[in-house]
Amino acid sequence: MLKIAKLISTVILCILLTPEFTIAGNQINFATDSFPPYYYEEDGTPKGIQYELAKTVFNKMDTQIKIKFLPWKRAILIAETGKVDGIFGVIKTKERQKWLIYPEEPLMLVTVTIFKRADDPFTYTGVSSLKGKTVGIIKGYSYGEAFDNSTLFKKEEVKSIDQNFRKMLVDRVDLVAGYSVVGKHILKSMNLEDRIVSSQQAIHVTPIYVTFTRKPGHLRISEEFSRILKEYKMTEECQELMLRIGLPKNANSPCN
Repeated sequence: MLKIAKLISTVILCILLTPEFTIAGNQINFATDSFPPYYYEEDGTPKGIQYELAKTVFNKMDTQIKIKFLPWKRAILIAETGKVDGIFGVIKTKERQKWLIYPEEPLMLVTVTIFKRADDPFTYTGVSSLKGKTVGIIKGYSYGEAFDNSTLFKKEEVKSIDQNFRKMLVDRVDLVAGYSVVGKHILKSMNLEDRIVSSQQAIHVTPIYVTFTRKPGHLRISEEFSRILKEYKMTEECQELMLRIGLPKNANSPCN
């Protein structure tokens, strides 16, 4: 009787400690924020260039993926506390490497740039040229080590880049740091392409990854994902996928 009671207690404890979004069968659950056109949610359905690329690779692994779209800081928090299996779409930093497993192969390269008002004569020539400026950023984002660690300028955080664009138009920030393709996509949706432009020189060009929390079994999944992704990038199928989903002209293609 005592053994049965202990068994029941153990089962109940396991249920109580089970995170809200974990691996179930062959499903991997990720958290992220909206990052169009790379990955975003439309009518409850995940879409986007990087989403389709990752989904294709996971399908080859007989694995389904589910993405929960949240504000970036919350997505990071629930991953850190083990409530999801990983973060979808994240660049590599020393701090994140402490608790995230990065596959060897990234999804693709992304470019970080400075956005300014079209009538602003400012020219971005490097982080030092931002001295004395107030730059709008997204809370929890990384824009490259040199930018992140600089104290030459003031950084103002908000939850989304469209908020930063609106702030810049009413002179609440001087400039906005953002990912080039995403920023231009948002500007088009806001009909602001003629009022806000991006710098010619990039702040940073960096790989972006699908990452996994350091749970048992995730290293093996990460290695398999990396191997299949690398192989897939060298196929005509990859090129055809990019044509079908409409890779923007200013985006870096993941296909070799």
